[in-house]
Amino acid sequence: MRKVLLLFCLGLVLVPVSVFAADSGLAQRVTALEDRLSQGWFEKVQLSGALEAEANYTDEDGEKSDDVDLATVELGVDVTLTDFISGFVLFKWEGDEDGVFVDEGGITLGNVDEGGYAVTVGKLYVPFGVFETVMLADPLTLELGETREGAAVVDFAAQGFYGSAYAFNSELDKDGDDDKVDAFGLMAGYAMESDAYTLDVSAGYISNITSSGGFIDGLDAQGSTIAGQTAGMTVAAVVGVGDFTLVGEYLAALDSDYSAATTEEPSAWYVEVVYGFDLAGYKATLAATYQESEEADYVGLAETRYGAALGVELTEGLGMTFEYLRDEGYDNAETDSLTAQLAFEF
Repeated sequence: MRKVLLLFCLGLVLVPVSVFAADSGLAQRVTALEDRLSQGWFEKVQLSGALEAEANYTDEDGEKSDDVDLATVELGVDVTLTDFISGFVLFKWEGDEDGVFVDEGGITLGNVDEGGYAVTVGKLYVPFGVFETVMLADPLTLELGETREGAAVVDFAAQGFYGSAYAFNSELDKDGDDDKVDAFGLMAGYAMESDAYTLDVSAGYISNITSSGGFIDGLDAQGSTIAGQTAGMTVAAVVGVGDFTLVGEYLAALDSDYSAATTEEPSAWYVEVVYGFDLAGYKATLAATYQESEEADYVGLAETRYGAALGVELTEGLGMTFEYLRDEGYDNAETDSLTAQLAFEF
């Protein structure tokens, strides 16, 4: 009986000790977690994204159609380890895609704002073309020249001058090979700002434009294969005066070596005028654009495009845009479209 009583008393002593030990271990883990949080790790991560819902009506040579749907979903993750080491990735879903895909992503060493230079390696939109617009539809220059590939890009800036040099893996070369870093490009520009106006002018060169979405889709539609590399060039200017902004860009292929089936050297240009104003207490923009392409029937561009758009910021992060657009093809086909978009950004 004495032994039982002794064991009972010993248990009363050990149980609180073991509980205290467990509580102490938990407290240590909580403290360690709080220390990691206090070091600002999560403050280094920034999430951003967008949701775009659209309703549209289209009349293509008398064939009418309409639709309403979710058009785009984007989620971006940016991580800044230090002022000179960062990384980013953008996940995207579009209505005409089968699933979510990585739109772009990369690792950046350096900081253009702090040090005047940066090197970025990853899946990137190479810096060829400006493509600046507030319209819902992409400009013809983007349809012809936008290029997204595995690339390494060096950016630099000093006293208003800026530029980039890059190398990338072409989609395909003339031998059908897609595992070589066989193309490069250069871009240079100058930007300035005064009390009266802002100015940004730039020019670019790319050694192989056949990796652009326009060429890939156009050649696929024609059942054509790449016969050789074709260089491209672009010049652009963005001028702001008061509440008005004027954008202009010209982009062209420099030869027709991309295909043995045609001698077309496609080019495109556009101008866009944007006016910012107050609409019943809401920030608003009114834009008009005129665009043309030449020798671009083979890659599927419209010959002429013009239209207008009205955008209203309903609240921070939420906007509504209405757009009218007309495309006129090389075969005299005409397409009229009306689009209303509700965009949510965070």
